[in-house]
Amino acid sequence: MNVIAGVDIGGTHITAALVNPDSKKLIHSTFIRKAVNPMADSETIIRNWCDAIRLSHEAGGCNIEKIGIAMPGPFDYEGGISWITNLNKFESLYGYNVKSLLAEQLFISTEQIEFKNDAQAFLAGELICGCAVGRKNVVGITLGTGLGSATFYNNKPEEGFLYRARYKEGIAEDYLSAQWFVSQYREMTGCEIKGVKELAENFEKDTVASLLFETFGANLAEVLNSNYKSQEPEMIFIGGNITKAWDLFIPSFTSTLKKYGSSFKIEKAALGESAALIGACCKI
Repeated sequence: MNVIAGVDIGGTHITAALVNPDSKKLIHSTFIRKAVNPMADSETIIRNWCDAIRLSHEAGGCNIEKIGIAMPGPFDYEGGISWITNLNKFESLYGYNVKSLLAEQLFISTEQIEFKNDAQAFLAGELICGCAVGRKNVVGITLGTGLGSATFYNNKPEEGFLYRARYKEGIAEDYLSAQWFVSQYREMTGCEIKGVKELAENFEKDTVASLLFETFGANLAEVLNSNYKSQEPEMIFIGGNITKAWDLFIPSFTSTLKKYGSSFKIEKAALGESAALIGACCKI
């Protein structure tokens, strides 16, 4: 069976599943999702990632042949070296050759591992078999632990750097991430929340939660308008874990875009976590 292991490295988890590169289909019975402490030591993080990859292959009853990994940046995708720092994740891997560490633990060669920017992998998956099939000029945005972006203009995929775009008192990611919700809720109430899911569950009875989702939607609209309006993409599609609360921030997002006169075609990504797994393994 011709399969490639698709892997998506998230800020607090890893997902892995076998993908058939010919049919561009994910083998759902091999899907593995594991929580990972992003502030753990390097040995623990690598071990947890390798465990998920092994479990996926065990579920598929096959040996490890080739692995495509969707990885957040900053990262040397060709060399496999992590340059992630000051982002509340994977500090212990800074400067390490992650490709070599994984190959050693999995008893394979480094040539069997290929890294791709996580937002680019997400965009590729949606272009291949998701909401953007047939499009030539699109933008893909991921909202989660951090802010990810990638573009596909004139049939050329490129890593986006929206996260570091100047916005308000800092950069876009400061206002468009799960951490923003946590820190803002703490500042406004003095109380701690675990993340966006908890806030969404309390949306109806918590006025602060309602206000935060409204503000988040407006922030997102302002950032997309200022960075992409002049490029006139056919579509901007949005994925990531925060989109599970889509209905809570999209009204504010839509009204703010309208205020700026933007006519973007906005869609929620269709494939969920499968997009990055497929995109990490398959060519556009």
